[in-house]
Amino acid sequence: MQEIAHFHRVSKRFAKALFAGLLFLLVLVMAPAREPGAGKGANYADCLTCHQGIERISENHASDCATCHLPPGVRRRRILKNHEVIVRNPSDPAVVRIFCIRCHEREIEQVESSLHGSMAGVINQTRYLWGAQKQASPALYGLSGPFRPMPEPDPEVYPDKPADLVDDFLRRRCLRCHIHQEGASGAGLYRASGCAACHVLYGNDGHYRGLDRAVHKSLTGYPIRHEFTVRIPNTQCLHCHNQNHAGADYEGLFEHDYSSTYRSPIIGGEPHGRLYGQVYHRLIRDVHAERGLWCTDCHGRNEVMGDGKAYSFEMEAPGPVCERCHGGYGRQRPDVSLESVREESGLFLFFSKNNNREYRLREFRQTSTGHRVPAHSKVRCSACHAQWSYQDYGLSVIREDRIEEYKWYGLAAQGDPELEGILNGFLEGSGGGDPLSRDRISGQLRLGIWSMGWRFRRWEFMPLGIDNRGKYTILRPLYQYLITYVDRLGNVPLDSMVPSRGDGSGAGWAFMPYVPHTIAPSGRSCDACHMNRLAVGLGVQEEMTMDTRLTVPSPPAIKGARLLDAEERRRLLEPSYEWRKERLRSLMEISLISSF
Repeated sequence: MQEIAHFHRVSKRFAKALFAGLLFLLVLVMAPAREPGAGKGANYADCLTCHQGIERISENHASDCATCHLPPGVRRRRILKNHEVIVRNPSDPAVVRIFCIRCHEREIEQVESSLHGSMAGVINQTRYLWGAQKQASPALYGLSGPFRPMPEPDPEVYPDKPADLVDDFLRRRCLRCHIHQEGASGAGLYRASGCAACHVLYGNDGHYRGLDRAVHKSLTGYPIRHEFTVRIPNTQCLHCHNQNHAGADYEGLFEHDYSSTYRSPIIGGEPHGRLYGQVYHRLIRDVHAERGLWCTDCHGRNEVMGDGKAYSFEMEAPGPVCERCHGGYGRQRPDVSLESVREESGLFLFFSKNNNREYRLREFRQTSTGHRVPAHSKVRCSACHAQWSYQDYGLSVIREDRIEEYKWYGLAAQGDPELEGILNGFLEGSGGGDPLSRDRISGQLRLGIWSMGWRFRRWEFMPLGIDNRGKYTILRPLYQYLITYVDRLGNVPLDSMVPSRGDGSGAGWAFMPYVPHTIAPSGRSCDACHMNRLAVGLGVQEEMTMDTRLTVPSPPAIKGARLLDAEERRRLLEPSYEWRKERLRSLMEISLISSF
């Protein structure tokens, strides 16, 4: 009886499975084709035959598909046999002047001259510090605008000094995030090139979520929808401004070391996926991020897209000023001429581009502890109000023209999915031959790979310096290079070499003025700067070791910015009687407030 019962159960399951299979085949036969109209003999000039349901790119771009996606000489063709002549992204810098110049000449020229478009800051500072040019500013080279085209490495020159390698390093490692190319294929890194890098939104997973029937939702590398927008959320900015760069700190992200030993593999009992090519520590977010403000609430069009002028470094270009929204030493009240700031019934309100949310502005109080010190009028707001700062010390960069597989176990995640794929190929035994990696500007593959690693990384150290506007500001060790080169025969002409500046003024290391995007409503304690040897630029301790000497700031790479001089250091380390009296008064105030 048991055998008969078992037989009936199995027969019943089989019948259900057979019915489900037949039903699936029936649905498959009756369902429309994945790309309606596509196939042998299809006419690709009739876009909407396949792309049924696709969104209009914007109300201001009501042109037909051919105007934006076919070169001028092809637009009148009535029949196209394939997709080859179709331009997927007409805003790409390589073709933007063909498609967009008629309506957007001013915007194109502004972006080309901007730091976002030219990358002049990164290029010229690095070349100067590696000894390839005599100054970092005024900038000489850039990817666009009035600058000279960036030099291509000469394959006939054997690189035995940093200046011979710097252009190759910039092209194959540093310039992964620039608007002349698309983002990498990795979580959080998907994005378009050109204007669409900002104005066409991508999800972190790279999946399309629109109605176009020709685009399958399982595919990656697509925008969320076929739409332009001027409402740009922080997630879009983070497709480039990730790793330990300004922007990621706004969201409280601090990159883990590359070694798998230092990652956090389990969170809440589940494996934690990597975003932006790496795993991150989650630190305190900027107060503006906590409130819900977008990056574009502070960083406006003329800053991001440029104002038509060519600048050599970020802090040379006009940018947001805290005092305009909150008031300050030179401006007692918020500036109502700003589009986002309004005064209603004696209160100042800020209207965010994030769904036009309304916030009451916190105004500058002259009577607060830090603000009643006149000397602090020369201090950037962020120098006191930043909660933490990126401080990455001792950047080793290594070009290897041969791969020793054993070295890369647990180290392949370099924050670059393409490089990680190359390294994993060798680890799995499928790499074969010499390693090749891509020039991010020309697209060509060349011999060798570039890898990186830091001596140590901190977030609480905050040395001070003077920026190009004469303000006391936080510095960060943005450039502390130790350069190594291994040729294909295993020779090592450069072994952790410290480069020399192009003008011969010293080692090619630099601490740069920096505005941490980690602001808090209250400033840090007085001794974060006063009586603090690290803040004044003397390093973490008097006895210097290989690591602690890295905490002693090197002069900035740009003109006008500098380290603190001897007198400035003395005043901070040996505060006056008036300072001690003021500090005691502030401590008593805090104690009194906390007692209620």
